[in-house]
Amino acid sequence: MTSEDLDEDRFIEVEIKGEVENPGIYQLKLGSSIKDLFDMATLKEDAEVSQYSFNSILYNCQVIVVGKRKNKLISINSAEYDELITLPGIGPSLARRIIEYRKIYGSFNNLEELKNVNGIGESKFNKIREYICL
Repeated sequence: MTSEDLDEDRFIEVEIKGEVENPGIYQLKLGSSIKDLFDMATLKEDAEVSQYSFNSILYNCQVIVVGKRKNKLISINSAEYDELITLPGIGPSLARRIIEYRKIYGSFNNLEELKNVNGIGESKFNKIREYICL
């Protein structure tokens, strides 16, 4: 599409960068939403878009920067073995102990209860605290 083909009243140009597969400048129809742009640029799996309303209408020369989602939290109540071993300092045996603890006592009521699992003391708990949730 050449610049002669574009009617400036009907198209806008919006730049997107950050956590997208195809960053760059996109030509969209006037009235396009941010969801339209996200679909074209293809969001990465760890893209943080919660601050955007997908219905928001884009405007000409707008720049959208998609940030990266912070740590993905792992639920100590529902995580499987494969997820648990990704936590810092949690190897195969501790992952099995966490799962066994849940089978015996049920779901954890708070994060600190994880310290009741044999092998998880204060130090190890502090290493994984920012990576876990209930």
